[in-house]
Amino acid sequence: MLEKMKIKDKIRQHRLRCKNREIPLGVGCAHIGKGETTVAQDVDLLLACYEKGFRYFDTSRQYAESEVSVGEFIKNVPRESLYIATKSPCPGWDFEIFKRNFYESFKRLRVDYIDVFQIHDTDHFGRCEAHIVPFLEDRRSEGLIGYIGMGTRSLNAHENGVACGAIQSSLSYLNYSVQNKAATHLIEICKKYGAAFVNASVFSYGMLHMENLLDFTKNPGEAEKRRRIAAHEIRELCRSMGISIFDVATQMSLLNPGIDMTLIGIRRMENLASTLASLEAVIYPEQWARIFALQDEFPLMYIQDNL
Repeated sequence: MLEKMKIKDKIRQHRLRCKNREIPLGVGCAHIGKGETTVAQDVDLLLACYEKGFRYFDTSRQYAESEVSVGEFIKNVPRESLYIATKSPCPGWDFEIFKRNFYESFKRLRVDYIDVFQIHDTDHFGRCEAHIVPFLEDRRSEGLIGYIGMGTRSLNAHENGVACGAIQSSLSYLNYSVQNKAATHLIEICKKYGAAFVNASVFSYGMLHMENLLDFTKNPGEAEKRRRIAAHEIRELCRSMGISIFDVATQMSLLNPGIDMTLIGIRRMENLASTLASLEAVIYPEQWARIFALQDEFPLMYIQDNL
């Protein structure tokens, strides 16, 4: 049976513990179990993350065989030391598919309880209220899950779910990063109602790795153009100050006390090493001040792109 405590307190118990520091950083497992590596290699990577102090692991029924690899990993460590988050979509709003995915997640993860079960990729919270939310509330009362969450892009869906009290954990992705801070208001909503805010995709699906962010020959669309221009200018500022935009992207979420957990996608050992190195990078307050000032020059920095 899951203990009854405020979700923010529960998550706080599962922060990364590294070099006498507690850091609200967890592992996003979207790239685990996609066939690029074997299950054994996935388990080795997740165990390496655990040995470095990670305790929060987020996966999904939608991430290929990610739940299977995470389940094999869980067998090797004390279950109570972990915070396990997973998700399921509701394709075509077929509740029976959602319900089947829910129970299959337990088999794939090889667990008898899940810390938070999240509704995945819905842009309309109201359509969850008839069947999905009551179902998850019943499973929570049975002790199968600790909390009900939502993992989606739509800030409106998040805000509705949190404000009505149905959603205790709000996982937002692509909405709080170096070139987009649209989730700022949602973070305040979560704080007001006692819900956890979880931030993901701080590297914007690899956009920060693009060599020429201003190459628009493939017509990426206006929203992506705006993100690229912002990322380019911030990256150039970072270069002028002698710091890495990747270190900035890793650390920026950690400066916001309203963000309870930030997820970093780790797909190989070198990603783990680079993440830990980024946490050690020194970025001075005056450098942060210049970065934040530049962000505020972009009028759409706090407005969500078209979904």
